[in-house]
Amino acid sequence: SPVMNCLQETIRHSSALCAGEQQYIDRRKEIVLQALNNLQINCNADLVPHIALVASGGGQRAAVSLIGFLYQLEKEAMLDTLLYIGGVSGSTWSMAFLYNDPQWSSNMDEAVSKLSGPGVELEHAVAWLTEKSKEEDFSLTDIWGVLTSAEEVSRNATNPYPVYCALEKHCFLCSLGKWFEVSPHEAGFTELNLFVETSLLGSKFHNGELMEKKPEMDMISLQGELHNHCAIYPNSTVVTMPIYTIPQLQRAIWMVVNIPFILTKLCFCASSSVSFITKQVLPLILKWEWGTTSNFLYQFQNDSVPDCLQTKEEFHLIDAGLLINMAYPSFLGEKRDIDLIIAPESSAGIMFEVNYAAEVNKPFPPIDNKILEESDWPKNCYVFEGKEKEPTIIYMPLFNQQNCKGLICQP
Repeated sequence: SPVMNCLQETIRHSSALCAGEQQYIDRRKEIVLQALNNLQINCNADLVPHIALVASGGGQRAAVSLIGFLYQLEKEAMLDTLLYIGGVSGSTWSMAFLYNDPQWSSNMDEAVSKLSGPGVELEHAVAWLTEKSKEEDFSLTDIWGVLTSAEEVSRNATNPYPVYCALEKHCFLCSLGKWFEVSPHEAGFTELNLFVETSLLGSKFHNGELMEKKPEMDMISLQGELHNHCAIYPNSTVVTMPIYTIPQLQRAIWMVVNIPFILTKLCFCASSSVSFITKQVLPLILKWEWGTTSNFLYQFQNDSVPDCLQTKEEFHLIDAGLLINMAYPSFLGEKRDIDLIIAPESSAGIMFEVNYAAEVNKPFPPIDNKILEESDWPKNCYVFEGKEKEPTIIYMPLFNQQNCKGLICQP
């Protein structure tokens, strides 16, 4: 299908990749080709397989296990075979942490070292959250908008292309319109094929027209040191500033990744500001509610837009694990044309949703009922071979017969 240009229209309605993602993928495939050849896998430029790592939810466990999985892939010289990484819930915390470094995929030792090293002082984390939560439209979506912003677009395809996934709360029970994705170039509704530039996420729209553009995903309030940075570098701009150079944002990212660890400390603090945060902010994080965001499909005249979106000025993003605890929906079908899905699983959520794939008319390999019956005591690896346009899935549950040996550790 033809490639569409992301910048030609405010709301893009297409089942094709936008030009920005296509260009990134074309560059990334050169790296994938070299990695495969280095592994003695014969391949040519026209037949580079599209491989996606689809990480599961599972809170802190998913965040940590994804880092470990990627670490081992790098050690085995297999990380560069990945074209995409998709995540939901807990795994997206690690994705955000990793993509803060433009060279992360070539230096997983550094990523592991940072996560296990000294963290952020609790008072700094509280101060940042307090200031952020004072905003009338405070939303975790702002954070992910920054982390997946155009900064990634300017990079040289060193890393797999990231896709963060969530659900739209109001459309959760509708047949379509519930799955939401955010990438460096676009954000929008996967099932509806309706997207806006990621930098416009949170801006106000009416009938497809941009009414009020939100400042670059609240970059100013997120990083907190823009004034000082601009004083030193007067020619720099919010759009071109590499986010990995901003100390305040680095601290903020560490804080959200490690929020489960500081929760217990916050609960015993009597500070009124901390009380405010624990009541209004932490519930969003712990339940993985991205928050309320201006709806770019408000009053948009298109037959594919359900009433649950068309009639509301805002939409509300929540944990995608409530539907499927892996980011499969963003990687099914011809758009990204995935040949192989690698699915490390870190939770007890719903891993296979064959019915969902059928509902959205996307190819999905058949899953043997016997395998589903083994879900409480699985093997360490399953391969579901796809035929024709179906992707092949390599499914690897973290808790399995080999790792657990029948022993359950009590906390």
